[in-house]
Amino acid sequence: MRCLVALLLLLPHLTAGQQTPPPPAATPRWVDVTKTALGTTAGWTNKVEIADINGDGRPDLLFANGGNYSEPGTPELNGAFVNNGDMKFEDRSTDVFGSTPDLARVIKARDVNADGLMDILVGTTYQTQSRLYFGTGKGAFREVTATNLPVGLNSVGDLEFGDVDDDGDLDVVVADWGPGHNMTNEGGRTRLWLNDGTGHFTDATASRMPPPLIRFSWDLELSDIDNDYDLDVLVSCKRCGNSTMFRNDGRGTFVEDARALPVYTNNYEFEPMDLNGDGFLDLVTINDGDIVGENGSSRREHVFRNDGKGRFRDATTAWWPAVHNVGEDDNMVAFLDADADGDADFVVASLSGPDRLLINDGTGQLSSVLDAFDGEPTPGTLGIALADLDGDGRIDVVQAQGEHPKATDERVFAGRGLPRDTAPPSITLVAATDAPRRTIRARIHDRKSPSLPFEWSRVVVEWTGAGRVRETPLQWYGEYLWRAAWPADVAPTATYRVCATDAAGNAACAAPATR
Repeated sequence: MRCLVALLLLLPHLTAGQQTPPPPAATPRWVDVTKTALGTTAGWTNKVEIADINGDGRPDLLFANGGNYSEPGTPELNGAFVNNGDMKFEDRSTDVFGSTPDLARVIKARDVNADGLMDILVGTTYQTQSRLYFGTGKGAFREVTATNLPVGLNSVGDLEFGDVDDDGDLDVVVADWGPGHNMTNEGGRTRLWLNDGTGHFTDATASRMPPPLIRFSWDLELSDIDNDYDLDVLVSCKRCGNSTMFRNDGRGTFVEDARALPVYTNNYEFEPMDLNGDGFLDLVTINDGDIVGENGSSRREHVFRNDGKGRFRDATTAWWPAVHNVGEDDNMVAFLDADADGDADFVVASLSGPDRLLINDGTGQLSSVLDAFDGEPTPGTLGIALADLDGDGRIDVVQAQGEHPKATDERVFAGRGLPRDTAPPSITLVAATDAPRRTIRARIHDRKSPSLPFEWSRVVVEWTGAGRVRETPLQWYGEYLWRAAWPADVAPTATYRVCATDAAGNAACAAPATR
């Protein structure tokens, strides 16, 4: 109406033959740059991982390839694309993974043998052997599956790295569909592979994981649900009456907490983040809400509020009203601070409808943006990952495409319509813990999931004493948790503070504490 009034007032002043120029089009938050960034990548891709695999400081792309939804498809070569700068990626798939195709469901990249180089774990499905690759420097890798992974045929739905037994290295927890047909079998036990510190993993499932079988899990999360500094396990389930939480005793042995989660079936994914600023991680869950539409495959989502005691309450009605919780056949969610206001927003990746943005007002109240992405439709988004790919201070989006007949190429969207990142990092849950050794711990993130190594330029604990300040780097050990051992040459009673600077140069420090 305001535009119409302005136009009517202007018309008398226009001479014959003149035309009013159209108003400038608003830039979508994300602009499709696939053709120039990535090119053609036809295949069935389940998930995408963003990692700096060659140590040049730029984020590269890893794609887990191989179908299908309910039965094995044709094995495919996984994708590795190196970032050459200016949002242009070079296909280095065979250099990284060799020439052997597989049925990959998930790829994760972390340094598992403490040599400072990125390593890659490929979780494969339909009763196949998962694969581990050690980085050897400058983007080269060698496969060490035969010597360093548990031997066994699994149907991996998802996996996560984290130090579950607090021994200083990264372990692996695996969602396994179990033997037999994933749509009719009894499911699989959640598996635990413990790292000995050198990147050699041993299956500790029998002695450390609860016995419940999970029928068809697409997502597993390691999260400190009760703020006790250890990593608990959340396992989604499509064919169960409810999803599952396993609580960690702090030493890597887990027990089921059957009352931790609201009861809903058909959960595709969890994603943890503090949505209301109370210091506890809440959960956004995907595809486990009310059925909408006529085909029965589209559902609304849920948001669960952490009650501060390590359990969750359904906050969907209060935080995510139906007008903004439209419901599609959705697959995944990832957090970011889309408006640089210091709270966590998120993107929902959809198989059947538009990928969309949810804006958080800082208290957990969510509103939807349905036209956040420009370009051709993305009808087959199975996975999504976020990072600043070109160093402009804005979060970009990479989509893994598959399953849908029109989904062939992965998609890359540049965040040209987003504000630059100007929000300082979030630093909470800072404490000095004594068991099993004196350690400084904190939860540090940029309101983005997951937290990736190249997104930080400095994460340290500063020590003040004897008239000087010294610092010790903190190390990530899962979820958004970081830690550093109390140095032997620092007095048992000392003043310290935790500080972090993100890749965009935004810095924050927690209040000083004395121990």
